[in-house]
Amino acid sequence: MSAFLVETTDTVATVRLDGELTVEEARALQFALRTALLRPRSLTIDASALARVDMAGLQVLLAAARGARTCVAPGAAPSWADALDRYGLTSEFASS
Repeated sequence: MSAFLVETTDTVATVRLDGELTVEEARALQFALRTALLRPRSLTIDASALARVDMAGLQVLLAAARGARTCVAPGAAPSWADALDRYGLTSEFASS
């Protein structure tokens, strides 16, 4: 299974993260999110199944969050919260 799945509606792009999101997946995720956010949409990050994320993955998600109308990351796994805390990005992503 891929490390991510991006789904869109007219108003929301949802990225579901699974397993590890590392530099190996970052470029593909960046392309998928850029495509999903070509039209103004909110971004929802479902990190509930995320086991590990590195800085490359976080950078892609941060850029997408900043380009979206709004961004939320509800129900995240401990690995998500730990990574945001480690890199000082907790305030960049809403928890709900």
